Amino acid sequence: MSSPIPLPTITIQPTFLTVLNEVYNGIIPSEKFWVSCYAPTLPSEHAKVLAELDEVDRERVNLSSVEGSSSVKRDSTGYEVSCASLNIPPTRIYTPVQEYHQSSKPKRITAFDISPDSTRFATGYLDGTLLLSPVTPHSTQSSTSKYPTPTQITPQSTHSSPHKSTLTHLKFFPSSRVLLSAGGDFSLSILPADLPSTQGKIDPVQTMRAHTRSVTSLGIIGVGRNVISTSLDGTVKLWDIPSKSVIGSILCPAGILCSSTDKNTSPLSSSPEAPADPREVEEVNSTVVYTGTQNGSFNFVDLASKKPIYTSPPSGVGISSIVYSHSRNLVGTGTERGLVTIYDSRSLSSPLTSFYRSEGGITGLDFVLHDSGNEGGLGISTADGLPYIANLTPSAGVKGEVVGTDCDPVRHVVRRVVSCREEVWCTGDDGIVRRYFV
Repeated sequence: MSSPIPLPTITIQPTFLTVLNEVYNGIIPSEKFWVSCYAPTLPSEHAKVLAELDEVDRERVNLSSVEGSSSVKRDSTGYEVSCASLNIPPTRIYTPVQEYHQSSKPKRITAFDISPDSTRFATGYLDGTLLLSPVTPHSTQSSTSKYPTPTQITPQSTHSSPHKSTLTHLKFFPSSRVLLSAGGDFSLSILPADLPSTQGKIDPVQTMRAHTRSVTSLGIIGVGRNVISTSLDGTVKLWDIPSKSVIGSILCPAGILCSSTDKNTSPLSSSPEAPADPREVEEVNSTVVYTGTQNGSFNFVDLASKKPIYTSPPSGVGISSIVYSHSRNLVGTGTERGLVTIYDSRSLSSPLTSFYRSEGGITGLDFVLHDSGNEGGLGISTADGLPYIANLTPSAGVKGEVVGTDCDPVRHVVRRVVSCREEVWCTGDDGIVRRYFV
């Protein structure tokens, strides 16, 4: 394998949209905002960009570099930043269109998911509580400004306390009306996912326990009669929901930090070694689980044979995030030290590419831009608070910076398609849920 590719980083003042909005609306005549750029082996650049209303076209805000070589340009789809001194080409800046705030004091979000129909989302917290909130439809007509800022929303949320310690993972069932949660208290819970009502609180309808350490991730099989859970105890468990029982437990070489469940397209899978349990749904035999572990190995677990089919050599650095797409035959892993590696799921022994930006841990991965041919990419959330979208082909690079946070770690990145428009949602330690169009 060749050496990992170092990628450049662009950061921009989190409030730059507010600056442009205030200049456009005449609140201030002009204002500067900062842009910082970083590239491997080169000195960083910290630039200033002046925003001022055009003297002739009062509907236009001019952007000019007054310190440094960084340039900010605006077109019909958004903003791009380039840096001549560091040879950074024009890079898309993805800005949030909505920001969802908690009605109470902001708390770090430890778990997040959006329903398959994109009508609601769930957020989990350190104290084992969760909030279920409605998604507010976005309209391009919702802002009268040519230079809009993100719409600020405080939703009416439903509260629940399904766990006694940190809520570690959330997963909606395909119906979007039921929610599966996991916690540091070794348990899984099933909750109704009805949108906020006058009651304002929901209780778990079912709690399941079998793990001996914190549950770290979840997967749904078919419509949800069977589900998957992984844990720091090193096991992948297949559950039967009606009976609240474990159908099978598969041991991996080390504690599991993350997993991704999807249909199987790998030639590595094997036939079942024993007749299927009657509690298993038909989809189990065509489902695989990829797990990332504390010792830096990832495992390809075949549910049909109930065993790991492939285990990568351990690197010693934990794999903190993993994503698998059967439609693209790709597996992506991210480590606690910021390294992202991409594999072909049909040939796992040799990576397609690997890259990094800093030693900030990778906290979330999701394949994005699925319908853009060779321009497909990977959404990446990071503990250093600088999430981005990476190009995967023809070579690794930065497709765009996902901005809006102010130095807070970003813990989750989730891709959805709503009305033929691709979206990315991010959450983090500032307690805000951000929605982006990509």
